[in-house]
Amino acid sequence: MELHAQRPDSRSRRNHLLKRHQSFLFPRPEIPFPYRPGSPAAFPKKTGQSLLTRWRNVSVKKRHDPVRIYSLRKDDIRPLEPRDIPLIFLAHNSIQFIPSFLAHYRKLGITRFLCVDDQSTDGTREKLLAENDVDIFGSDIRYRQANGGNLWREALVRIYGTKRWYMNVDCDEYFIYDECETRTLPELIVRLEAKGVLHCPAPMIDCYPSANLKSAVFNGSSGTMPWEIANTFDRSGYRLSRTNSAMSMMGGPRDRLLDDPQHYDELMKYPLLYVEYPIAFTISIHKPWPFHRNFSPIFGSLLHFKFFSETEEFVKKAIEGGQYFKGSRAYKTMLEAITAGKLDNLNSSVSVRFENSKQLAELGFFKSVF
Repeated sequence: MELHAQRPDSRSRRNHLLKRHQSFLFPRPEIPFPYRPGSPAAFPKKTGQSLLTRWRNVSVKKRHDPVRIYSLRKDDIRPLEPRDIPLIFLAHNSIQFIPSFLAHYRKLGITRFLCVDDQSTDGTREKLLAENDVDIFGSDIRYRQANGGNLWREALVRIYGTKRWYMNVDCDEYFIYDECETRTLPELIVRLEAKGVLHCPAPMIDCYPSANLKSAVFNGSSGTMPWEIANTFDRSGYRLSRTNSAMSMMGGPRDRLLDDPQHYDELMKYPLLYVEYPIAFTISIHKPWPFHRNFSPIFGSLLHFKFFSETEEFVKKAIEGGQYFKGSRAYKTMLEAITAGKLDNLNSSVSVRFENSKQLAELGFFKSVF
């Protein structure tokens, strides 16, 4: 199915000017992050910004037609049970992550995995088809045509229903929250609902090996978790700000080591959220709709794994495939850094080894609801 054409240039220019005026009238406020003793956990509510966020809510219009996805199993699609905690994810040649990814989220309490496979050729699809709690779908279009996968996520929500909690993560993202080693997602959800939190923010924390990058082999075949290989992260150097649609996070090792940090991926995501409308993910996974729910204190982090021995090979394939944001611009910058030797060893004075959820809470990466 063809997607709608982009808006005329005149409208794009008008929207660009509007954004500039909004930035002038409502400059991005920042609060310290990681959280410090006595620092605010959330941005103060200001009438002007709140009204602008509400206006953004009602002004959102769908820019694409829905896309078709089809089940890769012969059996009919199984509906979710009321107590199911479903997880939406997309896969493309992610075989090395699948065993640890499924194990991590099953332990947290995920009961159903809902996946769109983007034409994997490395055995990912076959591996997922062998898992009874994974519903796997295919599509006639690729990731870029599906609006960065967001239209696939919308299609899954249309199939499995709204008015329920969903996890929404990528295969290289592992959700961590306080006491997650012993407390499950249903327990976390009860506490979030008690606080009126329906979109749980969790920034991506890039993890990297404490030794040389090329010696950090992770193939997922031995039951090893990725944080046992890429076992280090930056304990400081992040910037948390507020836009009119969501919170924004920058920083980490890519900010330290690469040459153009304003072009890198947004770190803030909302991996656990209550979905009332199919278009929740259509705009962006970094600012789910409705926008006014995106400003609660941070109650979790996503350990994010991009730095292993095969990083150079992965980056080259990402550039060749051309499926990522703005022609894989961030990956092109990463390849330049790899070629220059900047990523041979990512350690610095702000590096610290990952231990557990308690450590992240004590360092101020999230607040506890328990």
